[in-house]
Amino acid sequence: MHWTPLLLIRSVTFLSKALVESREYTFVQESHFISAIMNDRVTAHASSSGTIPKRTHKKQQAPTNVDPKKWIRGVNLGGWLVLERYITPYQFAITSCHIQGDLCWYEGQLSAPPTDHPDYKLCPAINAIPKTNNTETTIERETCEPILSTSVFDELDYPIDEWTLAQAFTDRSIGEKWLNFHFDNFISRSDLVALRNAGLSHLRVPLPHWILQQRQDPRSASSNHTDWDVDEDVWIAGDRWKYFVRMCGWARELGLEVWPDIHTAPGSQNGFDNSGVQKVEHSCQPWSSNPAHVERSLRSIRDVVRGVVEEGLSDVVTGFGLLNEPFLDCDFDVYKKFMEDGLDIVRDGLGKETAVFVHDQFSASKYNDGSWWLPQQGSNLESEGLQHQRYQNTYLDSHYYQVFAEQFRALSPRQHIAFTCQGETHKDGAASCCYSDPPHNRQPSLSQGKGVQRLVSEWSCATDTLVVDMLRLVMKAIRRNGTAAFSDRIISPERMAFLNNFAQAQMVVYETANVGVSGGWFYWTAKMEGGAFAEWDFLRGVREGWIPKLPSKENSSQAVFGTCQEIIFRTDDDMDIIHEYPPREEDPPAWQLDDDVVISHGESLLENGPWHAIARIHFHWIAVAIVACSALVVLRLCVKRGKRHSYEKIDSNGFSLHKTREEL
Repeated sequence: MHWTPLLLIRSVTFLSKALVESREYTFVQESHFISAIMNDRVTAHASSSGTIPKRTHKKQQAPTNVDPKKWIRGVNLGGWLVLERYITPYQFAITSCHIQGDLCWYEGQLSAPPTDHPDYKLCPAINAIPKTNNTETTIERETCEPILSTSVFDELDYPIDEWTLAQAFTDRSIGEKWLNFHFDNFISRSDLVALRNAGLSHLRVPLPHWILQQRQDPRSASSNHTDWDVDEDVWIAGDRWKYFVRMCGWARELGLEVWPDIHTAPGSQNGFDNSGVQKVEHSCQPWSSNPAHVERSLRSIRDVVRGVVEEGLSDVVTGFGLLNEPFLDCDFDVYKKFMEDGLDIVRDGLGKETAVFVHDQFSASKYNDGSWWLPQQGSNLESEGLQHQRYQNTYLDSHYYQVFAEQFRALSPRQHIAFTCQGETHKDGAASCCYSDPPHNRQPSLSQGKGVQRLVSEWSCATDTLVVDMLRLVMKAIRRNGTAAFSDRIISPERMAFLNNFAQAQMVVYETANVGVSGGWFYWTAKMEGGAFAEWDFLRGVREGWIPKLPSKENSSQAVFGTCQEIIFRTDDDMDIIHEYPPREEDPPAWQLDDDVVISHGESLLENGPWHAIARIHFHWIAVAIVACSALVVLRLCVKRGKRHSYEKIDSNGFSLHKTREEL
């Protein structure tokens, strides 16, 4: 069969047009990115396109919000009622003066009382004089020696978590006073006003499991407890609950909804410092394998729910998180029963309409099997129609960070955003759950009235600075001269422009408006002390303009910011915007990546690692290649035919089957 040149041209043109105008497809290989030292899971997507061309996108019609819900857009009050050292480093930089009750505060410490408070005073200047004796260097000070001990990482350090901070105070009443100043001052009403004015509607508030428990001093003779990994009496509760209640009152006045989240668990549900105790190994087993610990967590939910009711806060506390970030190795049956029991406790106390969210164990897709919210055939729940009521307004929660996976710190600005834009297609991404027809995933559970939605309750704009490494510098600087490293750090205009686009892309992806499974998101976190971790600081982002103005509750972020692909194309890809720490050359070889991996030759992001990445195929380049090859074939046929029939050679200057980059 012979193809004439005209037929060949028409066929190739039709094929190229269909490919170019179609959406890019993504071939997904199963992927699971969990770093052994990561604090949270990183969204694991990788783009393998060539250098991104300029492309004119059709302005898409705003996705329809198919149900009457309004988007949840909130922020976490992290580091407040559950302390984390990278958020408030000065609070952990205690000295001999603090231990003795001679409280003082550092310049720039956000937990300090007002300067006109009778107890306020600055910590004395550190006159540090290095003294070298043979090979050992010591620092002599006039007053206030740092309180240091050997950490679980075998380093001499300040307290690293709430557990060691509480243990450092031999007089617990002094420790309680020190913490109460923090609870009183770190979050203010003016902070909530600024958050409301930025367009937020919700506050996620981490709470410790010991917030409402009266305790004895574990060091007293009357204490028979010896295993502090099981017993919780070492914690200092202080007046956390009083200040939580005060904050809820402010939120009510400002029209903000409060979603408390039980952030810690006895034994630790993950080994992270945000569980209250930092461990070397990350595991859920100390919690899930101990029935007493699981029961204690349920009791903490019951205590908080009862407290909310007794304080008359049911109108402002409209949601509840059962347990933050249980690790991958949790006993799944234990965790599922815990979720069901916790759901009953919350709904029995706060009402059937109260939102309840649970964490996905860093593996959202495994919950998309229908078993959690779809009734079994013939069950009483199905016949009585109770399943609809039980799981309505429930959320499967994920946390997405790129910064905690060392392999991705080297990505360029566009690469970071391209990486984010594949969130809807990733195995454990924002759109990996929850559907009524798994594994086809065509019918969102919410639209069927079964209520389970997606929620991304933690994400940030941090990309290139590993927290654990930078925090060492911050704390060492306080120890040496009384000032946190990079406390006066300034973000360049170019970097702020990138952060703005990065924030927009994440808002678009985590809402998954065109998929219909997500309820919204919470940024981590409201405020930070100092400048080393400025990209985590929502209020700073609002002040400096790199947190974008948010859409109204009724509109999706995509309707305002454009598609994720459009955000990629308007992002400056200058590598000078990225500042890796620690420097790339200090990373082990297996962690180092080709900087062009996302946007050029398409090799796996983790080519040298144990995981597989998503390979993204850009069909418009395939179409261009097909057209180019076809044009050569046509040209050769025409030349041969012309010679055979003595045709005149026609000048074809200006004629091309290729589309320009602008046309693509």
